[in-house]
Formats: sequence, C-alpha cells, structure tokens
Amino acid sequence: MRGVVLGGTCLALSTAGLCGCSEIPGAAPGPRPPHVIRRLDASELLPADLDLVIRVDVARMRAGLGAAAAEQLAARALADEPDALLGEAARRADVVWIGLRLAHLDEGDRVIAFEGRMTELEPSSATWDVRPQLREGVDVFDRRDDPPRAGVARIVRLGERALIFASPVEASSVGRVLRDGPDEGRGDPAADGLVSLDLKAGRLPSHLERSFPSIANVIGGVERVRANSMLDEEGALVEAEIVAHTADGAQRARRFLEVLRDNVRDLRYAEIMKALSIEQIERTVRVRWKLPSQVVLALLSGGEPG
Repeated sequence: MRGVVLGGTCLALSTAGLCGCSEIPGAAPGPRPPHVIRRLDASELLPADLDLVIRVDVARMRAGLGAAAAEQLAARALADEPDALLGEAARRADVVWIGLRLAHLDEGDRVIAFEGRMTELEPSSATWDVRPQLREGVDVFDRRDDPPRAGVARIVRLGERALIFASPVEASSVGRVLRDGPDEGRGDPAADGLVSLDLKAGRLPSHLERSFPSIANVIGGVERVRANSMLDEEGALVEAEIVAHTADGAQRARRFLEVLRDNVRDLRYAEIMKALSIEQIERTVRVRWKLPSQVVLALLSGGEPG
C-alpha cells in the first residue's frame, strides 16, 4: 500500500533530469512532463507525532471469527463513541488504523482512519464546513463549533473508499500531511495480520508513571515495539519485537515479561502463559505466543478463558 507510485512517475522524473542536462542553449523548451499525483492511502494521513499506531483488519476478522463476533467486538469498541458518522464508518470498514499519542491517552489526541465501503457517507452541512480541495478526489471538512479535545475536529474523505477523523490537536497535522505528503518515520504496522501495532516508545502519562514506576522504567528503556497477530483454525499467533536503546534496557524488558509469565496464580491463565516464548538478542527482545481458538474467542467477546 504505502509507497505504491502510479506507473510512469519514476520514468517521468528520470526523463526530466536527463533533458535538463542535455538542454541546447537558445533552443525552445520542450513540453513539460505531465504532473502525476499519487493516490493517497488512508494510513498515510497519520502524522508522525502519533507514537502508537494500531491496525485492525476487520475484513479478515469477519472471515476468521464470523460476522457476529466481529460486530459484537465493534459494538463494544464503539459503545461510548458520540460521533454517529464515525460509528457508521467503523461498521463499514474493512481496515481501521488508530493513531494515538502515548503521553496523552487520557486527553484523547488521535487520528482514526477507516478504509472500506464509504459510499454516501457525508458529514452534515449543519455541523461541517467544506474546505478548498488540496488534491483531486480528497475532501476536507472542518467542524464549525469547538469540539472537546477528544472529539472530532476534521474529517478527510478519500473518494468513496476512506474516511479519516482527526481530533482538534491533530487536525492541523493532518492538514500538513495533505499539503506536503506523508511523514517519514510515521507509525507503520504490518499489513498482513489480524491486529498489528507499531509503537515508538516514549513516556507514559505522568499519573501512570507515578502509579506504576517499574513499568515506566521498563518503557523508558525501550525504543520501538512492533507486534502482529495472525489467525488460523487453531487460534492466534502473536509475535512481537521489542527494540531497546541498550542491551540493559532489553534485559529489563525481558525480565519484566518473564515475571509476568512465571507468576500468574490463576491456573486458567497460567496454562495460557506457559506458551509465551521470550528471547533476547543484544538490544532486541522477541516474543512469540500461541493462543488457542477458544481463548481468542473468549477474550474478544469479553469473557474469560475456560
């Protein structure tokens, strides 16, 4: 998805460069190559300041778990969501990206992108103003009143295939990405799993650091976390790679995970945790966890493993 360029763009740029080097003095300039605008993907509108990006493959979830289980999970996730358009976009989505700022989880700074069947989903003209188009096929809507910090201040529509919702703090960053192009170094979860994430580790919210200093110490030594989950008939395979700033930081992360795995008292969870594999190689900790299908269904439905 990301990095796909319309055919001919590279050739046009190369040709333009060669013509510039062999230009004949005094000759009339030749025709300029056509300006090709690459199609934006929904995930490319997530700014780089969002240090936690989660990707959910809803279509794969429907296929693997069944439509009823997927709808139940969506209903739980949207139970407290006041924005009706966002809720409808979530129900139609095939893929969802959620971008968050780790240090401001409580404040609700976020960008959520939905890709799927977004036909006829239109922000109400009573609430939203349409902005001038910066790109063909891209519509931007700004809220007329001042929403709460955790609300929606800007909506971007990519034709009938995607809707992006930005909170007030992130609205200007999304506008900058539309104008200047996708940010380098933005969160980019794997696109081949059921649920995947990309975390550029930073500080926790201050009240969480005070409440959980040992966890804050572990996270402070971590540089990046990438995780992915795959679903098959036997259950889910969760794999994660934790990259620390130093080998000592990786060791703290490994020991923390080992303590969690080895000190579960509830026998139902102890059996599940035994399947958690943890390995450290210098600054990297690799985690592999196989979950049986009944455990996956219980967790997704809000129940407890049997």
